[in-house]
Amino acid sequence: MDKNNYKFDFIFDKSGPHNISVSSYLEKNRLALMVIDMQNYMTDYKYRGKWSSRDSEQYYYNRVNKIVLPNIMKLLEFFRKNNIMIVYTRIASMDRNFSDVPSTSKKNLIDEENVDANGKRWTLYEQDRASFIEEKLKPSNNDIVMIKTASGAFCCSEIDLVLRSNNISRIIFCGGLTDACVSSSVRQAWDRGYLCTVVEDACIASCSQDHDAEIKILGKYYAWITSTSEIMERFIKISKEAI
Repeated sequence: MDKNNYKFDFIFDKSGPHNISVSSYLEKNRLALMVIDMQNYMTDYKYRGKWSSRDSEQYYYNRVNKIVLPNIMKLLEFFRKNNIMIVYTRIASMDRNFSDVPSTSKKNLIDEENVDANGKRWTLYEQDRASFIEEKLKPSNNDIVMIKTASGAFCCSEIDLVLRSNNISRIIFCGGLTDACVSSSVRQAWDRGYLCTVVEDACIASCSQDHDAEIKILGKYYAWITSTSEIMERFIKISKEAI
């Protein structure tokens, strides 16, 4: 049956990602930037060993500090300047006993091997420092911060309700881990009808092989894969053309 018999809220374009126009992905009035789980336990070398093996540690923290954090900072500044909604997620428990966390996720959140550089045990209870948003990416008063209790933001938080209540149907994803919480959130968003964009150079995984493999899969099925500079350049161009 001809696709014209169906209703779509985006514009078809054979030259665009997944045959959808870039202008649809970046439709300002329905757009949000989502920063996935950029918390202290992900970014602070004090908590090393959770996501990186001895072999991948140099890659992980070099990429976090030299590429991912600077690029997310650029995105935050750019989208705040353009008055676009920004949403942060934190994976954490709101209960000291972690009763609100699925048992499979709970194991990782309270793992007895989670100790910092000083040998002090840490957890992802919402009031523990390890669970706080990285200071360099500190949310503003106008940003939304959502606590989620598992990998995918849409299955364990009210994010879908919040976004739909604000007429958001296009999401730009960044953060970590590329092959875990970012990937799960993108897939869940796509299944709910959102147009998804992943900023490749603003995401982090445990090693380059895992990052590259997941980016390839997300780009094949679920999202427009782009870079920090390209997304800002495209947004500016589309905005000028709309005047």
